[in-house]
Amino acid sequence: MRAVVVAGIGGLVIGHILWLVGIKFATETQSVNSWVLVVAGVSLLVGVIGGLLGLRYHRRRASAKAAFLWCLPISPVLFSLSVLGVTYL
Repeated sequence: MRAVVVAGIGGLVIGHILWLVGIKFATETQSVNSWVLVVAGVSLLVGVIGGLLGLRYHRRRASAKAAFLWCLPISPVLFSLSVLGVTYL
C-alpha cells in the first residue's frame, strides 16, 4: 500500500514539474496564445495515454505503476484548463 501512495505522489509531482517546464517555454515565446494551446493539447493527450496505460497496468495487478500513470496527468490537465480559461475567456 505504501508503494502505491508514493507512486501516486511521485506522479503528481513529476506531472506538475513537466507542466511548469512546458508553460515556462510557452511564456518565453513571442506567440504565447498558440503555445498555451500546444501545452494544453499535449497535457490532454498525455492524460488520455496515462489513463489508458494506467488501466492496462491495473488489469495486470501492477498497482504502483497504475497509480503513477493515473496521477501523472492530474496536475497538468487541471492547470492547463485553468490557463486556457484565463487566456481565452
